[in-house]
Amino acid sequence: MKEKFNIIRRFQGKSFIFLWITFHAVILLYFLIRLGMNGGQLEFDADLFNLTPRNTDSLPITKTEETLSASIGNSVFILVANPDFEKARETAEQVYGELNGHEYFTSVSLYNDMNSYSGVSDFLFKYRWNLLDEKSIETINSPGGAQEFADEALSKAYGLFTLSSMDNLEDDPFMLTESGITNYLGALKDCGTSMTLKDGMLSSEYEGKWYIMIRCTLSKKGCAIATKDNGVNRIYAACESHKNEGTEFIYSGTPFHSSSSSIKASKEITVISIISVAVLLIMLTFIFRTGIPILYSMLSIVISVASAFTFTVAVFSKVMILTMVFGTSLIGSCIDYSLHYFTQWAGNPMLKSSGEIRSHLFSGLRMAIISSTLCYAILLFAPFELLRQISLFSLTGLLSSFLTTICIFPMVRLPNGPRKLRISLLYDVPKECMMKTFLSRAIVILLTCVSIVLLIANRKSLGIENKITNYYSLEGKALSDENMAAEIIRYNPMGWFIISGDSEADVLSNEESFRKKLSDKRPDVKYLSTTLFIPSIERQKQSRDACRKLLELSESQYESLGFDASCAEVLKKEFKDSENDFISFENGSIPESLMDTVSKVNLGQIGDMHYTVIFPNMITEEPELYALADEDENVIYVNKRTSMNSSMDKITKMVIMFFAIAYVIMFFLLKFFYSWKQCVKIISIPILIALNCCAVLAATNTKLEFFSITGLILVFGLGLDYVIYMIENEKNRTLNTSRLEPFATTLSFATTLISFGALSLSSFEPVHLIGLTITIGLTTAFICSKCFKRI
Repeated sequence: MKEKFNIIRRFQGKSFIFLWITFHAVILLYFLIRLGMNGGQLEFDADLFNLTPRNTDSLPITKTEETLSASIGNSVFILVANPDFEKARETAEQVYGELNGHEYFTSVSLYNDMNSYSGVSDFLFKYRWNLLDEKSIETINSPGGAQEFADEALSKAYGLFTLSSMDNLEDDPFMLTESGITNYLGALKDCGTSMTLKDGMLSSEYEGKWYIMIRCTLSKKGCAIATKDNGVNRIYAACESHKNEGTEFIYSGTPFHSSSSSIKASKEITVISIISVAVLLIMLTFIFRTGIPILYSMLSIVISVASAFTFTVAVFSKVMILTMVFGTSLIGSCIDYSLHYFTQWAGNPMLKSSGEIRSHLFSGLRMAIISSTLCYAILLFAPFELLRQISLFSLTGLLSSFLTTICIFPMVRLPNGPRKLRISLLYDVPKECMMKTFLSRAIVILLTCVSIVLLIANRKSLGIENKITNYYSLEGKALSDENMAAEIIRYNPMGWFIISGDSEADVLSNEESFRKKLSDKRPDVKYLSTTLFIPSIERQKQSRDACRKLLELSESQYESLGFDASCAEVLKKEFKDSENDFISFENGSIPESLMDTVSKVNLGQIGDMHYTVIFPNMITEEPELYALADEDENVIYVNKRTSMNSSMDKITKMVIMFFAIAYVIMFFLLKFFYSWKQCVKIISIPILIALNCCAVLAATNTKLEFFSITGLILVFGLGLDYVIYMIENEKNRTLNTSRLEPFATTLSFATTLISFGALSLSSFEPVHLIGLTITIGLTTAFICSKCFKRI
């Protein structure tokens, strides 16, 4: 019989090992497959826009946010400053020459004349009949206006300087191409910064210095800000190598901030990890006095974090920096299972084998992993990638640690000789010092009353409020550079108008109509829009109608230019042959260099509608812009920060709903394993956690926001473990666990508190809020678990 039992035990042991190998092998295989699909590259993401949820209320709003993120999120400005314009230009050209064409950049721009827009001059000549601006059309259609326009063309032709080539004068006697180039350059200037052209470069003189702008758009490889080899560091290196006396560099753009945030976050990860591991090693060495528990506990942490990282990368193809920062908390969470196992391994002589230790702990560990898994898993359904990444990372790490504890640790031989923990406090605490029922109840009641009083006293601080500006602060040179750049460039497109239409022609016509209203109401607002470069079919027809009046003067115009009057017939025939030749996105008539600009504001077809965007370069008196958009049914106005805050408010409320769902599900699950009294003890913990966290946040005048609520739901799963371990300990008092399990729970609390407490010290606000909330919540759960033992 004994031999038969040993065979069954060996079979069960092999099954556990097979389960552990299968779990980790599947993760590794999936990771390798996805890594191969991504060309062997790992991508880290520290972009501000990806730290907040996208607006999901409307497809066009979502699309414009993505467009803005791609445009602004990957774009940077470099201002080369020097009191001497020639020295500033020389340095700017040297930096431009080093950066231009590098694989880290999709575009680098210094010169801002039409020569830098390949194919645009030919495009303007071909469609010269279609591209008269509104002012020119009004002039030509006015009495004597056609002759006035023709005379002005003659003045340009005989002038000393023209923007267009004079080689086409015979085919363009009214200098329509010249007019088109002038309009385009004006549009490019107005839709961008407040800087002006000097020697073909965007420049500005400010407080005795000349500032020349270099604009860069980072490529996907150049955006790898979590590494040292990226576009931002390439810019720093190029500027530093060409720095000379009197020359300064001003850096502006999200990638510079993200790079600084990434470096700061990476340092915090390193510091938090080192401190956590060091404290854990000291603590475990002092308690166990042997290297085996320490070795296997550290091995469990490494395997858990590695599994979490590889699976997160495999599923999402990239890992956000905030996910990695939060992932350091796994050091404290994953070691909980190890501590419970090795406490029994080293201190309970009544358990004769590793298999008995596993059997003894399995019920408590099972319920602990179920509660934690439920809370993390339910967040996977949130419509926010950062939250899903944090959930998947933590969930995978905890499952890996749980499997390592029940599958691998039982393979470790029991210690030779007497099995007890060599720490006197574990056995020598007098019974008189243990909390009595009355004292336990008093502590819980006092804690509850204090929380309620704080909530009532600080009720004005209660409520859900998210402000993206609280999460992203600048300091030092980054702050001074942005302030200086804002004064010089005056470009900050954080709000925009979305124009809709039933077709391409309709949406462009609607945009032109709204542009006129905007210009009449707010002539000071400059903006980027599609119809600044690509007019609607209706406007092109108006342009051609005006050109017909010019053609009536073509004979005299040619004579004035010194050409034979017969050229007029050829010009008229060319005009007639092109009567159905209109500029359109659909017919591919727009040159690629111009499309690079227009594609930022032309969204094309989304669903059944077509959309374009108008990006004002600066936002002033925003309520007036909202009111202006409300007057037109085809226009809505969106502010980026307001939209992000609103989206985060909605996600925060959704997380609270997830908390309620997890709470109800957990209650029904607990009823399968525990009595009503035990269920009430366990399920009351989240209420006290929420009450205490809200009270502390209200007392510190901190509104409930996304990251603190996220920390609250995560501590829900972790905090329940303490009460579960306490109840399991009460069920197994005969196995010498009355002191061991409470001690293991205390160690578990201490290690987890170290991890999350370190996060609460972070200067990065989202990390700080998550760490602070979980620290408060875990402390509440631990105190309650000790008190509930006597209730």
